[in-house]
Parts: sequence; C-alpha cells; structure tokens
Amino acid sequence: MNIITRWQVVCIWWAVISCGVALYAQEETQQRVVVSAESEEAEHDQFTELGEYAQPAWAERSRFSSTTSVYVLSPYEMFVGTIWEAIFRRHGKALHDLTQEVDFGLPHRFEVGLENELGLVGSDAHETSVTAEARYAFANWNAIPLNPAISAEYIFGVGKSVKDTGSDKDLRRQPNAVAVRLLLGQNFGDHFGYGLNVGLQQDVSRDSGREFEISQSVAYGAMKGKLEFGAEMRYVHNTPQRNPVDRDELVTGPTIGWKPTRQLRISLAPLFGCTGDSPRVESFVLVSYEFGGAEAVVAPISGNH
Repeated sequence: MNIITRWQVVCIWWAVISCGVALYAQEETQQRVVVSAESEEAEHDQFTELGEYAQPAWAERSRFSSTTSVYVLSPYEMFVGTIWEAIFRRHGKALHDLTQEVDFGLPHRFEVGLENELGLVGSDAHETSVTAEARYAFANWNAIPLNPAISAEYIFGVGKSVKDTGSDKDLRRQPNAVAVRLLLGQNFGDHFGYGLNVGLQQDVSRDSGREFEISQSVAYGAMKGKLEFGAEMRYVHNTPQRNPVDRDELVTGPTIGWKPTRQLRISLAPLFGCTGDSPRVESFVLVSYEFGGAEAVVAPISGNH
C-alpha cells in the first residue's frame, strides 16, 4: 500500500507540474500575441499603409479634410463622421451647421453614403436636408494620374437652411438639388497627400439656384501619420434665382488633424474669408471613425489555436 501511495503521490505531482507548465506556456503565448498586436498598432501609418485598392489609408476615408473628399472606401469599410461648421459673418449672428455622415464601401470601387444636415441660428435649430450619395473610382490607386473618382448626390430639402441668407429671420427653405463632383487625389512620397474637388450643384425645386465649387487640401503626415499639418481652401460661385446678384466666396486657412487611434480622427480648420461675400471666419471641426479597411485592428489570437 505504501508503494502504491508513493506512486500515486508522484503521479499527482507530475500532473500538477505539467498543468502548471502548460498554463504558463499558454499565458506566455497570449502575452506575445498581445504585444505583437500592440506593436502593429504602433507601426500603423495612414500615409503608408494601404487599403484594398492600393490607396493609402488617408485616401481610404470618405473625407480627406473638412472641405475635400478623395477616392472611395475599401469594400465593406464604414466611415462615420460629424462636421460642425461655424460661420462668423461680417454682419449679423454667427451661423452653425451640423452634418452627420455615414458612408459604406462596396466591391468594384463603389461607395454609397447618407448625410443629414442641421442648421442653428442662436437658439433656433432647423432640420435642413438629407443627402444620398453614390461614388465610383475609375481604377485602382496610382493606375491613373490623380486617381479620379466621380460623386453624384441628390439633396432632399426638408427644412430651412442657414446658409446663403441675408437675415437671421429670413431663412430660405432648402430646395431639392442634384450635385456632381469630380474627386482627385494624389500622394507625394510617404508623407504628403493632396486632394482637389470640382463640383456643380443645381437646384431642381423652388428658387432653382446654382453653385459651382472648387476645394482643395494638402496635408503632411508626422509621427507615423498620427498628426497632420496642412492647408485647405474652398471657392464657391453662387447664382441664386431669386437674387440677380451672383456671390463669390473664397475661404482659406490652415488645418490640423490628430489620430489618437487607428480608427478615430479629429481635425480643426479655421478658414478666413478673402472676398467681400465671404464670411470673416468659417471654421470646421471634423470627428470621424472608421470600421474595417486599412484601419482595422488585428485582434489578439488565443494561444490554443
């Protein structure tokens, strides 16, 4: 009995030691995988990491800057953004415009999206419009110079607009409209990105006005793309039907962006008016988040796989 007991004790100890070694090895494997994922997070650079169509991550998001868009999202990637636009006019109260945007990438270089626009004047808020967009890129990134994409939008006017108004109390109702834009973008080396948009918007109801718009942005990526420094401008030639006087607005200024994580981006752009029709200052704050694409985080793998 003593011999059997000794052997039983030895077997039990060996079993305990084996289980301990196995658990320790599994924990070490998980730690190594987690460290690897954290290392990959640290190595992410939106100016060099590529999406499904070989586009850099900065060109993969729906908005390159507050005023400029480039290219398309990777398939099944989602972009969610909120833009706050503060318009400090030369006369009258400041106007505020809030745009919420959701975009979804589809195969074959297609993209679809929805926008909801809300205007604020003082303590009054006005639901302005809902916009449906379809976008298409003609080829993979760098297959064609400036990587052209086309955007078509239909704007459903659902309320009053705080833009293009001469009086705080005389807000015009947002008409239905169609808009077409040519989106161009190009990377220069591993740190510079450039975008240019040329667009035309035509009202199809109510005052039947027309807008011609040019916007462009340039950005330099620092600290592996976590910080962006650049400049942007927007020119709008507005021909309202009810007002025979055309308006020319040109705003330009610096922009700075920050990516605290792979998916989250925050940018600020204070743009200054350069013509008599322009506001004194038109500032933009953009907060966006991306799901999937080059921004996707590699999840830790369990050690028993």
